[in-house]
Amino acid sequence: MKHSKGIFLLGKIVLMVLLLTIVLRQVQWHDLTTVDEAGQTSTIPGVASNLKGVSPLFLLAAWASLFTAVTLSGARWYRLLLGIGISFRLKELIRLVYIGEFFNNFLPGSLGGDAVKIYLSLKNSSRKTAILTSIFADRLLGLMSLSLIAAVMLGYQVLQGNISGEALLLPLFPLALIGFGLTGGALLLFSDPLWALLGLNRFLDRIPFADQIRRGGGILRELATNRRDLPMIILYSLGCQTFSIIGVAFLGASLDLGLSLPQYLMSVPLIFILSAVPLTPGGVGLLEELFLIYLAAAHNPNKILIMALLYRLLMILCGLPGLILFLTAGATERKLLKTGDRNSGL
Repeated sequence: MKHSKGIFLLGKIVLMVLLLTIVLRQVQWHDLTTVDEAGQTSTIPGVASNLKGVSPLFLLAAWASLFTAVTLSGARWYRLLLGIGISFRLKELIRLVYIGEFFNNFLPGSLGGDAVKIYLSLKNSSRKTAILTSIFADRLLGLMSLSLIAAVMLGYQVLQGNISGEALLLPLFPLALIGFGLTGGALLLFSDPLWALLGLNRFLDRIPFADQIRRGGGILRELATNRRDLPMIILYSLGCQTFSIIGVAFLGASLDLGLSLPQYLMSVPLIFILSAVPLTPGGVGLLEELFLIYLAAAHNPNKILIMALLYRLLMILCGLPGLILFLTAGATERKLLKTGDRNSGL
């Protein structure tokens, strides 16, 4: 088992190096001066020159938007837990979210943001299944919100005649796959005859935690039909993702990238979704390449790479309050956070 994990990690590192190599080869680090046939000179700014032109005001606006998104993710989790009958103080949940954000961004791949939710499940072991279901539902809501925003803006761009032909396939293909997956998941969640047809009950009976999986499915069904809490949960989720996207748009404005807000609203959700696939440690290399692919309409790889790196930097800054909260937490709590993934009994 340890040998296979080592090979898997090595493969991820190799892929990360490959992607970083591809990304860096697309970037021009120094100013390039060219002379045309008429003897006129022109200079293409390199990375260093583009960095000098970053607008501090837009950079601050980007940080504020991303910081707001992190806070709203805590509020979303709070509403989600209320929706399944679990009550916590909003302040406590937001504190845990910021600690998770620190581990997720400042130390990518070492522990991860879900460690705080593992801590929460340990702290409330009597409702462990419900809390773990809330973790899954929280991720699912994020995926659905991003997909909805991207799909709506893709439709808008098509109607405006701003995208067509082969360019349409780049956002359409992943959205179609996501839509297919979400539809299939919904059918499995609500259709007992489909379970019987596929023999899934017999399959579940043969694996550990079958009862917990069934209880989790029941909790998801109750949440999906909760007309009182679900609208507010969805609203928080859409708000959280919108602020994240606008944060990236502000970064683009700080670099004078020249892309419209609809372009960001269509492309950035797909960058977020695809970069969450654990192909490389911390998504390093993958995130940067996705920025270059989906924002290629800016026709400036230098600025796009700078934007991707600034996004990483701002997310690290957003997670720094989590470091302070973690260091000021009690010794028992820190121990739970450090060992939760090994001793949680999940």
